[in-house]
Amino acid sequence: MAIQLPSHSPLAQQRRLQQLKMAIAVCVAILLVRVLLTILLEYRWYIPPNFDASAFLGGRRYTFFGLYRVAFYVHIASGPVAIILASFLLLSGGRSRSRQWHRRSGRVLALLVPLLLAPSGLVMARYAYAGPPAALGFAALSLLTCAALLLSVHYARVRKFRLHRRWAERCWLFLVSPLILRLMAGVSIVAGIEATWTYQFNAWASWLIPWIGYELWHRKRYKNDENR
Repeated sequence: MAIQLPSHSPLAQQRRLQQLKMAIAVCVAILLVRVLLTILLEYRWYIPPNFDASAFLGGRRYTFFGLYRVAFYVHIASGPVAIILASFLLLSGGRSRSRQWHRRSGRVLALLVPLLLAPSGLVMARYAYAGPPAALGFAALSLLTCAALLLSVHYARVRKFRLHRRWAERCWLFLVSPLILRLMAGVSIVAGIEATWTYQFNAWASWLIPWIGYELWHRKRYKNDENR
């Protein structure tokens, strides 16, 4: 027979809080998956490039050649794979049954990001819409993504798994920031404030806000663990 806890007891409140966090996490995951699928659906306009049908390519009609063209296709091919691999790595971390797949996926991601995703992101950032402010935001994101991944790999090799997971979580946040950018752009359109300055703001806020939120949350959790 299940024991009913008083609704006002600390254990019951903690359980409700955990359930709320789980519900929020599931909703966020569903939203991000939907955005990713929407982005993938637009790939039909990229091969071959259709500048009239694609809003993204429409603004890059006169830069879509040479190195930028190569970087674009490398980026759209490696980006979704990196997001899926990083998500799997976060979910499988610490589980003995997934250890071999975790290591293999980690090795693939450790090659994919510094060799393909980050360099192509830097090339694309140079030609970013809305000028240098947006370009700097995207360039910083590419460099931070690569740095977070390399630090995560380093701490895994020296068997400092707590630090390994923290940097892996940061890397995941940076990798999914294009999905958040798409959501923020949609909000700007709906709100009727779509402009150059909103794109520049989103180029930074799409990864800075989640990163700052993560650091504040982790600091609070660390302090709570110390007080127990």
